[in-house]
Amino acid sequence: MGAGLTLSKRSGQPDDALVASRLVYDSDPPYYDFLFASERAALSALNRLWLEKTGSLSHAGMTVWLETGQLTALASHYPAQQAAVLDETDEALLAADDECLGRSAKLAWLFPHIPAQAWYLRTLAVASRLRGRGAGSLILQDIAGTALRRGATELHTDVDSGNPGAVRFYLRHGFEIVTETRVPMLEPFNLPASYRMVKKLA
Repeated sequence: MGAGLTLSKRSGQPDDALVASRLVYDSDPPYYDFLFASERAALSALNRLWLEKTGSLSHAGMTVWLETGQLTALASHYPAQQAAVLDETDEALLAADDECLGRSAKLAWLFPHIPAQAWYLRTLAVASRLRGRGAGSLILQDIAGTALRRGATELHTDVDSGNPGAVRFYLRHGFEIVTETRVPMLEPFNLPASYRMVKKLA
């Protein structure tokens, strides 16, 4: 996979929690800082959510990639029909913390409806040492292949407009910005507009 790059792929495991929670956090620090109120609290919560048996951030729904035996990338992606179920599960997992649940409801305004024909990429996180080496491109190609085999005609993802590197990455790989969603009450928290980016698969 990639020039001079050898990655192996497997399903997420509970033992990946420490490294995986950092990778997930680093994929969008402003989002997780707002949701959980601080970096420390976010890493603790992400570690706990990884260990759950279900949910959008559970190891059970994650694919991970390793280089020389070390976890270096992960992704969560699924059909549109699964999104609502995972949203409900995530809400239940956060229910013990009323403040966190309230912040989650505010963040939900950033993300448009996922149409039935779409495959949704919830999270794609690659360790910084692999960026620029083609890992993200090959992982994205793998995800698109899965979506096609499962009958999806579009691949959707939501990208923070304040992360220009991520926006450029998806544009280079055939995605286009189809919506731009602003939530004024979130802007003071370093959460500017969110882009729904879409790649046609068929």
